[in-house]
Amino acid sequence: MRARAPAFVVWIVVGALGLTAAVAQEPPADRPPTVEEPLPDRPEAAPDTVSAPAPEAAPASRVDDARPPVRPEESEAAPPPAAPETPETPEEPVADDDSPAVPPLPAQPSPLSLGSQLTLPTEAPLALAQGGSVPATPSIPATLRESDADYAACLRKIDRLGVGYTEIEPITDPEDRDCGIARPLQVETLRGGITLEGGAPMRCETALALAEWTRDFVLPAARRLPDSPRLTGLQLGSTYDCRGRVGTGAEAPKLSEHALGNAIDIMAFAFEQGEPLVVTPRAESGDMAEAFQRAVRGSACLFFTTVLGPGSNEAHDDHLHLDIAARNGGWRLCE
Repeated sequence: MRARAPAFVVWIVVGALGLTAAVAQEPPADRPPTVEEPLPDRPEAAPDTVSAPAPEAAPASRVDDARPPVRPEESEAAPPPAAPETPETPEEPVADDDSPAVPPLPAQPSPLSLGSQLTLPTEAPLALAQGGSVPATPSIPATLRESDADYAACLRKIDRLGVGYTEIEPITDPEDRDCGIARPLQVETLRGGITLEGGAPMRCETALALAEWTRDFVLPAARRLPDSPRLTGLQLGSTYDCRGRVGTGAEAPKLSEHALGNAIDIMAFAFEQGEPLVVTPRAESGDMAEAFQRAVRGSACLFFTTVLGPGSNEAHDDHLHLDIAARNGGWRLCE
């Protein structure tokens, strides 16, 4: 006959099993609830085998019941992208019967068709080239022509200096286009009634230099002569003259400043009493005539850029050559 265990032993075993199950089901009190995070993409691990029997009912907030998110490969295959739709061509608006009709644009000729319609001016340049009448560069008088402002300023200056002049027509030369004066003045007198015998055509700048030199140096020097004669006139040699420069070659000489209205030659100084004081070699004469000639010749280099006279060369032994030729750096030639 099998002996039965006492009743209190059975209750002890049953109680122990129940306590074990309760501890396994509830989380620790001091650990915060775990936030559910998505699992990385990896093969799903097989569920661990639980030796203890699963509980019949579990709370909805338990972490153990959370399931991993669905992996991309487990989701349904995405449908292929739809082909881009071809934009529909907008229909041209139909004009109302009352709106005015727009005429169509004329057809534009192509560049190739234009070539057959154009006529290039080949005959005129050829004829001009054969005739040789078209200059390649502007003439010297054209380059020396004063601007309106400069010309007006020069006229005001010579007016204040008491110069008697007349504006005349431009001077040109049919044989040499580089000869001439674009804005010439016919100068007849200087301040104090000093005459230029026969008058002289020249540029305004030449007349200005002549007037200032005469006022500032020639007149004071004349008063130093014996008996202080009054200067009444300048006897002139060459004024405007279309010719080459002396001593620059016979075949192709350089153009003289006389051909541009930039130069004037003085042969003698006329006085109210006595004979004119002519320009001549006076070296070592030691008189007042030599002193006067040296004084006016030396001072002329303050107003003119070229001053030649007796001793410069044989061509200038009988006159003073004065001109306003422009040179690089303002260089002056005074001999």
